[in-house]
Amino acid sequence: MLTKREADKFMELKGESRGANLKINLDFVIEKKGKQGLKKVEARMKELGQSLEYKKIKTMDFYPIGLEVLILLVIEEIFNFSEQELREMGASIVKFSLLMKIFLKYLSSLSLFAKQVPSIWKEHYTIGELEMPEFSDKKRYAILKERNFKVDPIYCKVHEGYFIKIAEMLVKKPVTSKETKCMFRGDSYHEFLLTW
Repeated sequence: MLTKREADKFMELKGESRGANLKINLDFVIEKKGKQGLKKVEARMKELGQSLEYKKIKTMDFYPIGLEVLILLVIEEIFNFSEQELREMGASIVKFSLLMKIFLKYLSSLSLFAKQVPSIWKEHYTIGELEMPEFSDKKRYAILKERNFKVDPIYCKVHEGYFIKIAEMLVKKPVTSKETKCMFRGDSYHEFLLTW
């Protein structure tokens, strides 16, 4: 169970996350657990010393990255989400995000998407970088590298779900993923191998 001391530590993390990210995570809670679920998250955040009101989150503003971490960890704690449910929350980013809908409307191939990956990342976070250095429609794979983003291991599953969903929308086939490198296992960056 999270403590206020741990919550305070997260709030010291450097970097910011777009308000849209916070809302999307909470939209997932509303979809899965209803408005009562949202109230539980807001109440738990308050217990941890972080006032959070869904209605007051401005989607285009940036908030401390620690606030998003806390939201994710509180959601995981309250609802005992499995790794698969965390991936589903990541996949919901595509469903709920207006920014992603706009990007995906104009990106119809892996090569176009690969060029836009860094700018898409910067629309969501002020820290870290994302790149897609390798991909092949013919060999049916793509590699995504997430650099300078050692925030919390919960992002490994959330972002993995996000990457899977985007790839599925682009290749129009089921996609699987394996995190082949992880900063929380001693690697210098996160790497995800997507195959279909």
